[in-house]
Amino acid sequence: MNIVHLVSNKVWGGGERYVLDLCLRCAEAGHSVAVITRGSRDVDEPFAAAGFTPGHLPLRGALDFFSPIVLARVLNRMSAPIVIHVHNFKDAYTAVRARDLMARRADARVVVTRHLVKAAKDSSMARQLYRSVDEMIFVSEAARQAFLSGHPSCDETKLHVVHNSIIPPGRLDRLPSEDGKVRLLYIGRISPEKGVDVLVDAMAKLSDLPVHLTVAGVGRGKDVLPLMRECRNSRIDDRVEWVGHIGDVYGAIAKADIGILPTRVPEAFGLSALEFISQGVPVVASASGGPLEIFTDGTDGFLVEPGNAAALAHAIRRLVTDAPLRDRMGRAACETFAARFGYEQFFKKITDIYEGAFTRKH
Repeated sequence: MNIVHLVSNKVWGGGERYVLDLCLRCAEAGHSVAVITRGSRDVDEPFAAAGFTPGHLPLRGALDFFSPIVLARVLNRMSAPIVIHVHNFKDAYTAVRARDLMARRADARVVVTRHLVKAAKDSSMARQLYRSVDEMIFVSEAARQAFLSGHPSCDETKLHVVHNSIIPPGRLDRLPSEDGKVRLLYIGRISPEKGVDVLVDAMAKLSDLPVHLTVAGVGRGKDVLPLMRECRNSRIDDRVEWVGHIGDVYGAIAKADIGILPTRVPEAFGLSALEFISQGVPVVASASGGPLEIFTDGTDGFLVEPGNAAALAHAIRRLVTDAPLRDRMGRAACETFAARFGYEQFFKKITDIYEGAFTRKH
């Protein structure tokens, strides 16, 4: 099978990691894999380092008529079957038009993965796109339900939920705390919807405990600088470390005792949750979106009301002050990952959808 991924983001994130892992596993299984990007160095370099040399197109969405023409020429040189896998609906316009321009249209199928919790659009152009796409994958039931809330006029049998997965580096040796403090870790963008402000407020409520928070991520100055000022004003700046982007995510997780996912808005899924639990790190997460489909509250993590700093602080306090509870929940988290989110389970579901796209009646 020939599999072509279109990746139009200019920065590296969870969606790009999703594509890279899938490319690696598909290539290992003997499929021919190609990646087309917009030429961003941040995106191209990880793919190139893994052995994939990205092709480049503008990938500007519905009003971009150049990219489909060039892509169709590329696809015409490939043997069937061909899957064009895109990761947002903007790129789906390009993929559908390219498929329809092919000399052998029946050789190709368009598959979309929806990485957002967002309602379907109600425009005539969007409705036509939803009907034209062959299969849609949602990374959580929350994402699927949000899409359906927009009342798209499409065949619901082609809407699939496949929870995200990752390929972890195996179980890493945990690194002991050098100062005896319990170490909290946040990994992700620093932006209002991510709830880092709620986490800072929660840290101020934990000033009586031996805790240290590492914030690993980047954001705009107008989002980050007020949080740093709040840490100084709350006299917790010596307990909060802002490390920016980290290349070695698992190295940071090996030093963590508790993972924190404090988002204010529902996330479709979030790969950080899987990174934490794959290493047996219990998580405190907002009870909305994807985390509700990952964690069992009180078993492998705690789920708290989004935006509620007091609830977040209370859950963290429980884990900080009860080492046996942390250990027990960490073991349960690792079991959750192995039982429900292993990569081979994910890979089989994705490739079954690829194959099913060619047997579905059109």
